[in-house]
Amino acid sequence: MFLTGFMNGHKVCAECAGAPVTMACPGCGTIEEVRKHRLCVECRRPIATQQLLADDSGEIRPELHPLAEYLVTHHGSAISLEGWLYKSRCAVVLRELADGTLPLTADAIMTRAHAGQSVAFLLSLLIRSGVLPDFDIQAARFEHWFQRWLPTVPHPEDRLLLRRYCTWELLPSGRSLRGRPATAVRSGSTYQKVRAALKRCAALLQQIRASGETLTTYPQRSLDGFLTGSPSQRDALAPFTRWLRRHRLSRLRVEFRSHRLEGRDYAADHRWTMARAFITRDDMDPVTRVSGLLVLFYGLHLTRTAAITRAQVDTTARPMTLTVGTEPIELPEVLAEAMVQLLDGNRSDTWLFPGRNPGRPITPGPLSRRLRQEGLLAGSARVTALMDLTRQLHPRIVSDLLGITASSAAAWARLSGGEWSDYPALRSTST
Repeated sequence: MFLTGFMNGHKVCAECAGAPVTMACPGCGTIEEVRKHRLCVECRRPIATQQLLADDSGEIRPELHPLAEYLVTHHGSAISLEGWLYKSRCAVVLRELADGTLPLTADAIMTRAHAGQSVAFLLSLLIRSGVLPDFDIQAARFEHWFQRWLPTVPHPEDRLLLRRYCTWELLPSGRSLRGRPATAVRSGSTYQKVRAALKRCAALLQQIRASGETLTTYPQRSLDGFLTGSPSQRDALAPFTRWLRRHRLSRLRVEFRSHRLEGRDYAADHRWTMARAFITRDDMDPVTRVSGLLVLFYGLHLTRTAAITRAQVDTTARPMTLTVGTEPIELPEVLAEAMVQLLDGNRSDTWLFPGRNPGRPITPGPLSRRLRQEGLLAGSARVTALMDLTRQLHPRIVSDLLGITASSAAAWARLSGGEWSDYPALRSTST
């Protein structure tokens, strides 16, 4: 017997109190949550949203009305929404936006919300709901970081040099960072590499000044001694010193690393063993299955795979096609069926692989982890697929189908031992 009622100051059973026990939600009548006299999580959703976004007077400011509507009607999971509203760092930022203590601008939000993934999610949410205009979030985050990091470089001439290098070499299209369309943006990992490279370059410039030298007088042997053997250091300083030489600012040189692919590829039979596993596993998640088959069949890089849009898939064509280069790829039946299954369960109207952030695609990291859990190493599978394709097809055809450069396709053909010197030039290089 549950004593859930009160009468004359004492606990009594619900029947005596005139309130029969019910496990159904008082709002909608469902019994998904076994809790007495409690609203279900779906019915609590508008209440939680109101508590989050309302100011002291209980009103939601007009600018945040689209966000309130989005949270109530479009957020994928009510349970995760409720947990996020009460536990996330971004919830604190949203409350400050609601009461007007924080300006409703991207720069103010990035300054206030320090955690990278949290601010990316919050900005995606505000853009998706229409509160903020669309812009390149990763580029804006990098620009915000760069404007605060650059003043920490001690010497003004070094700051000017690093700004030039970043603007004209590392991110040549970054002069209008927020103006690019959402489907033509760089990944977050690209900006992470640029951040790391700039820090390496700043460390070299600081070392040169500490030694009492300049870029034109610093000895090559001193630079060789400065190098630690770190691959990331060499990857950062090799293009930097090349840029310095090109602009006649220095004669220093850091050699590029040779990219060795030997030993990174699968044996051909292992590649097809993995492909058969992805083909026959009907219980495999469609995201994992499709991304794995794209790597195994066509050697697509996960960065490119993650950014595929629904518009690139033509489900009306027979056979179904996917366009990642200038020419569409005709998909085999098994991949087409997996693609249809993925599209049918897709909650995004833009991306083939939607991510956790509203309106944004998945990132390569989660895709890689999914494939690794199934025993597939994406890098090795990609190497094997590209070597096999360039043995069977002319590099120009591979370039058109997969969207890689003609020189890259030719390099893969040389690595695979493909011989195409006698192949007739059926296509002009201008097409």
